[in-house]
Amino acid sequence: MKKLKEFWASLDEETIISKRELFLGLLSCVLAGIVTGIFFSPRKNVTIGSNNGNGDYRDCNPLTDCEEEEE
Repeated sequence: MKKLKEFWASLDEETIISKRELFLGLLSCVLAGIVTGIFFSPRKNVTIGSNNGNGDYRDCNPLTDCEEEEE
């Protein structure tokens, strides 16, 4: 507990950092936030299309179906 209080007291000191260090620090925080957001977000299923079976040609024979429609 003593070390924790010493560390907390040491945070009051003023230090000068360069713009590059500030930018890289903010960038790393943003990227870490994005990664944790991806890992802890609820899983979502994305469906493109309606899945109503329009592409299922196992039961369809185009040659015989066209002949039946013409008659």
